[in-house]
Amino acid sequence: MNPTFYDILGVSPTASRDQIKTAWRDAADRFGPGSGGSSAQFRLFNEAADVLLDPARRKAYDEQLVADGQESTGAAGPTSEATAARDTQKPIGKRVPWLPRREKTEKAAAPPFAGELTADRADSGIPGKGIPVWALFVLGLVAGLTMGAAIYLYTGYQRASAYEDALAPAASAAESAAEATLSYGYETLDSDRDAAAKFLTPKYRSEYITTFDLVKEPAQQTKAKVEAETLASSTMVDTEGNRGPDKVRVLLFIDQTTVSTANSGEPTRALNRVRFDMVKVDGTWLVDHITSY
Repeated sequence: MNPTFYDILGVSPTASRDQIKTAWRDAADRFGPGSGGSSAQFRLFNEAADVLLDPARRKAYDEQLVADGQESTGAAGPTSEATAARDTQKPIGKRVPWLPRREKTEKAAAPPFAGELTADRADSGIPGKGIPVWALFVLGLVAGLTMGAAIYLYTGYQRASAYEDALAPAASAAESAAEATLSYGYETLDSDRDAAAKFLTPKYRSEYITTFDLVKEPAQQTKAKVEAETLASSTMVDTEGNRGPDKVRVLLFIDQTTVSTANSGEPTRALNRVRFDMVKVDGTWLVDHITSY
């Protein structure tokens, strides 16, 4: 049996959101920047937390565990709908019977009779009849479904491959954007704001500028200077369906150093975890939303 997200984070399926968040932070500290952990472990903890910290996705995940026959007493728990869906599953479709091969013959003079195709009856392999129309219909249907499935799988493979190719460029763009959008100085506020706006989508740019303008006055009063440095980044699994070749979520570890009169001019450092929702616009990766953890 494969380990569940609860197993990965080392929490009970009944764990609260705060307990899950604490376990995720502890795991990230052990396997994050400078810990010696692998990026694969780092991404696995992020994936588990990304699902379990969202109530709707956690409920769906718990129901899937029940459907798969794995023990779970989490927030969602077993549901009658999930159990009924599992117990009533039946195989779909049936095999098409083998049809004997027919040799090519001359067309019959008379038209086929009521739903049957006639040929040289002696060569047909079916006494008195040709291939029934229903059999041809089934064969056509199977061929159509097979072709459709092949196209679907190939399209899915192409999309998955394109998404994998997008991860590294999106993460690199997020790291550059983070240092620009999370740094500012009280003497250069307007130019810092305009420089950061270049990394944002038009939709998110107006929201960012509105928020930035709110910190201008207190920054000037305390003569604050904030410098952000990206320590590490990891792409995140998005189970909401909002990912693709043009949409990638990136989790970043940001070291922010602040100097202001509020702390007597002494530098203070803070390690922050921030999620950047990256969107590809006209060939350029831009920030569409910023979420702080």
